[in-house]
Amino acid sequence: MDHTDEYIKEISEKIDSKKGYYAEISNKIWEFAEPRFQEYRSSELLQHVLKQVGFSIKADLAGEKTAFIAEYGSGKPVIAFLGEFDALPGLSQKADAAERIPANTGSCGHGCGHQLIGTGTLASVIALKDFVKEHNLQGTIRYYGCPAEENAGGKAFLVRDGYFNDCDLALCWHPEQGRRACYGSTKANFRVFFTFHGTSAHASMCPELGRSALDAVELMDVGVNYMREHMIDEARIHYAITDTGGDAPNVVQSRAQVLYAIRAPKITQVKELYNRVCNIARGAALMTETTVEIRQVAAYSNLISSKILADHMNAYLEKLGPITYTEEEYAYAQKFQQTIMRKSHHNK
Repeated sequence: MDHTDEYIKEISEKIDSKKGYYAEISNKIWEFAEPRFQEYRSSELLQHVLKQVGFSIKADLAGEKTAFIAEYGSGKPVIAFLGEFDALPGLSQKADAAERIPANTGSCGHGCGHQLIGTGTLASVIALKDFVKEHNLQGTIRYYGCPAEENAGGKAFLVRDGYFNDCDLALCWHPEQGRRACYGSTKANFRVFFTFHGTSAHASMCPELGRSALDAVELMDVGVNYMREHMIDEARIHYAITDTGGDAPNVVQSRAQVLYAIRAPKITQVKELYNRVCNIARGAALMTETTVEIRQVAAYSNLISSKILADHMNAYLEKLGPITYTEEEYAYAQKFQQTIMRKSHHNK
């Protein structure tokens, strides 16, 4: 007998009955707004909640202080749920404000909804744990606390050290405008710091003695921008100058740094672009008589997802039906939509 509809209803009710509790957890992580590898309070909060409901905890994993695994049950299948909780630099924002109002100027904020991802995943594993216990089912449920999703690739370090080796499947989610299980691949990407070192000098009295690290960064960026014409259309390269060498224009900058994100559909394509970008950096250093230090800090292979699993999930999502909203919720969302529309119109 197919009890699918009953099971869906049962698990949904388990989550809905605690929605206020989960909203409080999400709001706390929003307020913590901790950047990559520094999500100490967010990680501790999630661990505490999971431990309270019967999960065993392993923390401080793969060289990441805020990474952890919470586990319940035993045997196969081993089902991994991926939770994220890091914030983004410079996105501090007052809650419930449709306009840009930083809570703390220059601080971090949750622009990508990781406070929701970490908490939504938490709700899922707790509901599934209760379901498994009540129905006397076998299997292992794991919540992976994944730090530094933004700009560092925290999951990759957990993969590197073998923490996913015995998993049968891994599930994650992301806030979006609809409810669907996606199938396909994300781009592979590298994150690389290029730090240039030159010679400081007074820019007016003795500029001939200086060798500008900032010049090297700017020349590198120009070189990479010229390279864009000669790479595959599907590739993407972005950069941010993370250290300009200071605020004084009358001093030749002896140190400057730029962070690059290099993306392409396949890891082999990223490696090729990475080598070309490194050669441009070395060329910029040669032109300016500076030196360059190249430090790769993150690497993601392209995601290989399961179409079979996505199809199954979409079948069950259809049984849940569409998301319903109240008139009050529509009005609330419209405030934010109007802000976006005004900005979009202004940019045109």
